[in-house]
Amino acid sequence: MNGSTDYLAIAVCVAVISLTLWVTFAAARRSRSADGFFAAGRSITSWQNGFAISGEFISAGSFLGTTGLIFYKGVDGTVILFTSVISFLPVLFLLAEKMRNVGKYTIADVLVFRTGARRVRVAVALSTVATCTFVLLAQLVAAGTLLESVAGIPFWVSVLVAGSLMAVYVFVGGMLATTWVQVIKSSILAVLAIIIGLGVLAKFGFSLPILLDAAAAHAPAGAAILTPGQIFGHTGPVNLISYALTFALGTAGMAHILIRFFTVPEASTARRSLGWTVALCSMFYLIVILMGFGAAAVLGGHAADRVGASGNLAAPALVTELGGGVGTIGGSLALALVSAVAFASIIAVVAGVVISAAGTFARDVWPTLSRSRHASGVGAEGSRLVDDQTQALVARYGAVAFSILAIGLTMLIGDDTNITYFMGMAFMVAASAHLPALVLSLNWRGFTASGAMWGILVGLVSTVVSLAFTPALWLGEGPAPLTIQLPVVITLPLSLVACVVASIMSERRGPRTLLDDEKFAEMIVRAETGLGAEAATVH
Repeated sequence: MNGSTDYLAIAVCVAVISLTLWVTFAAARRSRSADGFFAAGRSITSWQNGFAISGEFISAGSFLGTTGLIFYKGVDGTVILFTSVISFLPVLFLLAEKMRNVGKYTIADVLVFRTGARRVRVAVALSTVATCTFVLLAQLVAAGTLLESVAGIPFWVSVLVAGSLMAVYVFVGGMLATTWVQVIKSSILAVLAIIIGLGVLAKFGFSLPILLDAAAAHAPAGAAILTPGQIFGHTGPVNLISYALTFALGTAGMAHILIRFFTVPEASTARRSLGWTVALCSMFYLIVILMGFGAAAVLGGHAADRVGASGNLAAPALVTELGGGVGTIGGSLALALVSAVAFASIIAVVAGVVISAAGTFARDVWPTLSRSRHASGVGAEGSRLVDDQTQALVARYGAVAFSILAIGLTMLIGDDTNITYFMGMAFMVAASAHLPALVLSLNWRGFTASGAMWGILVGLVSTVVSLAFTPALWLGEGPAPLTIQLPVVITLPLSLVACVVASIMSERRGPRTLLDDEKFAEMIVRAETGLGAEAATVH
């Protein structure tokens, strides 16, 4: 790319980032309290929360990674998009309102409501950090690849810039700032996506059959791009089912998604916010499908060097061609706009993930490390109280530490892996480690702290171990022992069995008491009615 393109892209990126930074510092005054930092004062409306949740999904994984996946693999690459929309149904029917009523700031607050067990908080913290790490790796790889390609900035510098910005968002503005950054990003990206979608259709006379014929004629995979089997054809239906289940169920266990239900004033708002989310995500994912096939049709197989081996640059290359081509004013402007919005999208997502990890560390790990207890008495062990203000301070510095760790890991990994696979790993951890424990905790009277701890740990460990034997991460000689890319069909049942068996065994060692039954009854009443739930803060 020429120098003017580089400077234009950088200028637009700086303008968008400056807007989000202004929002962050404006939100700082309202984020000084713990409630403001962790839950945005529970003041977020349904449409704002819906746009913010959409922002967590409309990320580099879908905008860049999935476009590239469809460019190379065709129909199989769309599986993640359809299952992602379906994934909101378990959240809606099983968790959204109950989470808002029972929890406070983290998903561990829900799991320890009945038992107050500190070991459960530690187990949840481990799985949450693992999930957040996979998401951050995906987003930071995308940020580094994007700026390196568009602006000529070295990969490591791009990752450092993105990581530093996400730390600033969380440290200064907390949940309120990250929410508004997501709202702004989702709004801009939705408008831009509509324009790109119309541009792709206009190039082929607004005829979808003509677009697909052109994609089949020019795609790297040829006509096979329109038939299933490019990703899952060699491993049978089990791989497809497991891959789809990972994204369909993983959402219901993603910590940075679930904590957004703590930011709304009441449970009904949490439910309505999912309506906004489904509408926005459905529209965007349909356009991503158009972009993937459009990239194959417009760029063709000869452009594989422009989109990269991972396909992460298919979207920027496509919009450059739609704008007039490389070196033209229109092409340069289109590339600059898309790159800036994509970069802002990445930063917004990683900020949301970091605040989830930081909150988990401050509320679920720090009190244990300091042998202290929450001011509320939940999970009480130790002698010294840690109030919410101290936890907010610990979370701010924890966000900085976690950002540094993510930057270092991303630089070690490099930019050769399609970021959609990293996102799949995150969803797999969430589905296996969190979902069974959350659903059983909210619905089964016999569920115990031991069941929660062992279910989470078995889900986490089995996920990490099984992934090491899949084609994406296998380091041994010869083919990978597991042909299933995301073996959630193995790990989720293991976690569920561990939850049930450990709960039954712990009850045999010590029968359930009247206090246990009363606590379960209290949780059910609170989850279903909202009586006793955390109230919104009036600013």
